[in-house]
Amino acid sequence: MKFINYKTNQNIKKDIEPLYVSSFPEEERPPVEMFFSFALKEDNDIYAVYDNDSFIGFTNLLFHKDLCYIFFLAVSPSYRNKGYGSQIIQEVFKKYPDKTFVLCFEEVDDKYSDNQLRKRRRDFYYRNGFKENILKTCEYGVRYDTVYHGSHQVSFEDYLSLFIHCYGQMAKQYIKKAN
Repeated sequence: MKFINYKTNQNIKKDIEPLYVSSFPEEERPPVEMFFSFALKEDNDIYAVYDNDSFIGFTNLLFHKDLCYIFFLAVSPSYRNKGYGSQIIQEVFKKYPDKTFVLCFEEVDDKYSDNQLRKRRRDFYYRNGFKENILKTCEYGVRYDTVYHGSHQVSFEDYLSLFIHCYGQMAKQYIKKAN
């Protein structure tokens, strides 16, 4: 697998953008132009992932202090359930061995009609070495569970600090600690 950083090759946008838009609901993702413009900042990387010349998917990583937040991870529909998502995660772990990783996914609870899908996502992360984190958030009105991989759990203060570092003070308006 080959990882290409958007900072070094902005032509990968043509592969990433359709998958980004189709994989994540509008209320759970920054607008497309914002997503790509912020990726040019030092502590924000978007990687397109290729197997030979075939576009497999992408990941978006945010960095602050010892944390790496896996903001987005998507695999193209024709390559799903073939182990590529796990390979991407494992490569990210290898690339940044001194980081504690954190990510969030929609809250798992039987009250949601898509709870089986939410459980599958959670279980995917557990199979890839993530552990349950005590933090639950509410972002743009959507409730999320968090998981971590590395040396420590991630507090709400550290989580919010990462987003403020990468996206500015506006993050305080949209990211809240869930009760």
